[in-house]
Amino acid sequence: MAQATDDGNAGNGYSFTPFGRKWLSESDRDDYVPTEPGRFASMLEEYRDKFGPGFYERAQEAVRCYGAHAYLACCAMCGGASESIILATAIAKKSEEEVLKAYASSNGRSRVENMIIGQAKNYLKREYQGYSSLIKYWRDESAHGKVSGINDNEAYTSIALLLRFAKFASDNWNDLTSN
Repeated sequence: MAQATDDGNAGNGYSFTPFGRKWLSESDRDDYVPTEPGRFASMLEEYRDKFGPGFYERAQEAVRCYGAHAYLACCAMCGGASESIILATAIAKKSEEEVLKAYASSNGRSRVENMIIGQAKNYLKREYQGYSSLIKYWRDESAHGKVSGINDNEAYTSIALLLRFAKFASDNWNDLTSN
């Protein structure tokens, strides 16, 4: 009740939640970059229709997790969103039934990726693998039960790679989905 305006004294001011206090106390650990997490959210939204609601849901959750300093969860959501890109791309190339059957089998993600890039030109394979490999690693590190060293650097990089992977898959859609 010690706010500087009459309006603030009337209860229309601000307050800090316990998480907000903690977040402010940790602000010196953040590397500020010239973009805000909300900008990532709007840039990822562009790919909602192409990669589907599973992609959109996970991509937006990743951004929210990053903003909440839930870096492990951020990487898990980036991995899930990247798998949505993989599934959407494979389904555009093969039947949904065939893709989902392969995905549910042993080494399913690798089998589905092989459907996409198995016969692709080498430059496409290399670029695809470059975008997907680090995201898959962090996703696996974050989604399993052992302790991981994932922090804000990995989470931020994971979101940036997710955005680049979405752009790559979208820009090369015809080549990746043709038989």
